[in-house]
Amino acid sequence: MADSDDGEYVADMSDDEFADHQVTSSKSNRASKRGGTKKSKKDKAQAWEQVKRSWDDVVEDQDGQLELAPYLDAEKRKRLLKDTTPLQRGIIRHLMLVVDMGFAMAEKDMLPTRYRLAMSYAKEFVREYFEQNPISQLGIVGMRDGVAVTVSQMGGNPAEHLERLEKLRTEQEPSGNPSLQNALEMCRGALL
Repeated sequence: MADSDDGEYVADMSDDEFADHQVTSSKSNRASKRGGTKKSKKDKAQAWEQVKRSWDDVVEDQDGQLELAPYLDAEKRKRLLKDTTPLQRGIIRHLMLVVDMGFAMAEKDMLPTRYRLAMSYAKEFVREYFEQNPISQLGIVGMRDGVAVTVSQMGGNPAEHLERLEKLRTEQEPSGNPSLQNALEMCRGALL
């Protein structure tokens, strides 16, 4: 065979010489040398095909609202039931949840509206917060019409907070501009 630097074309290359110059993975070379068979492309899944994507877990219910797949609840329960010895359970936390109730929340880019979806997620957050922090306190403040409004006072009763959020979701529609400064000042006053 001619040297490749000469630029000559050699048409009569034997199969043995051709096999010496092919690039293959070391596993397939070892398998072929041992007499083993290579897996076909159909049998072997690529690494990028086995990736679990977070958006695969999101489903829509009949009303068009987003829900997480049911098996995520089981994973969450398993995570909560895990041994949590380094975690300090006796801490009393005080948290203020601020909810946007401005006119931008009336947009329908998230079905049924941003406002209703945010309220349902707020209710879910309240449930999880009190599951993980049973002796903690929570208060909810809303922002609408340039002022901050108290949705629920600081307290440790999750049923009261959930009831107020549901009432807010069904009885009031978003209006005006939100005022984050007023909401933060109200939260600071409630936490002092």
